[in-house]
Amino acid sequence: MKKSILFLLILSISSTTNAQIESSLFEPAHLKEFGLYLFQQKDYLRAAMELERYRYLAKSGDDSITFVIGLCHQFRQRYDFAAETFRELAEDDSSKFKESARLAMLYNYTKLEDWSKILGLSYQNDAEFYFYYLASVKTAPTTITTSFFQNVNDESLRNQLKALEQDRNKIHPKSPFLAGTLSTLIPGLGKVYINRSGDALFSFGMINLFALLTYKAFQAELPVTGVLSGGLTLSLYLGTIYGSYVGAELYNRNLDADWQSKMNKLNPVDRHPYWSTW
Repeated sequence: MKKSILFLLILSISSTTNAQIESSLFEPAHLKEFGLYLFQQKDYLRAAMELERYRYLAKSGDDSITFVIGLCHQFRQRYDFAAETFRELAEDDSSKFKESARLAMLYNYTKLEDWSKILGLSYQNDAEFYFYYLASVKTAPTTITTSFFQNVNDESLRNQLKALEQDRNKIHPKSPFLAGTLSTLIPGLGKVYINRSGDALFSFGMINLFALLTYKAFQAELPVTGVLSGGLTLSLYLGTIYGSYVGAELYNRNLDADWQSKMNKLNPVDRHPYWSTW
């Protein structure tokens, strides 16, 4: 009997202790600490979940935790969730993270290529102007006048952006359709059009060589050789047409990539990440 009472007493104490431990684990302070630990360990999904639970249970308006949740979504490449989280801070005039949150929104909208939302936010400083200019280029690729840059306070940045705009205006894309048509008329001519003269000469020479072999084969009454060389001639001819068309597309992409590379060097977030203090 005494043993049974002792067993029940121990079981009761153990159950109470486990309940207390379990309860303490779900206290807001512990959730916050654990969430920040997971963030440091780069376990961003779980970190966001724990910190969201902390915000809910603590009914906390801790802006720093909200900002970290936004970073969690950004680092796991859910830029849509990140932008909406940062928006919460950007729209709060009392938040000490308001300026950083606006920049974070613009950065994440750029990742989403949501140019209309960037234009809708406009800009409030030089760092934000960078994203506004980029969105303007992406949505209306016509020439932007120098007066567009007059509100940039940093003279160096203003001059660099003006130079980039001048470079962009010098970009003249090639027409893939025209490149293909030119190579249809004269093999390789489309490649001359896209500044690939070496390829053009090779294509022109090989097609004419196999065309000559085809002619000679049929002239010598060698139909099998003629058909084979004729097939190669046709393949080279069609390949040159297609290659010219695709080459023009690649030419245009490379022009854009080169300009974008220069633009990226001015990205204020890449130069001074707003998450560096975390």
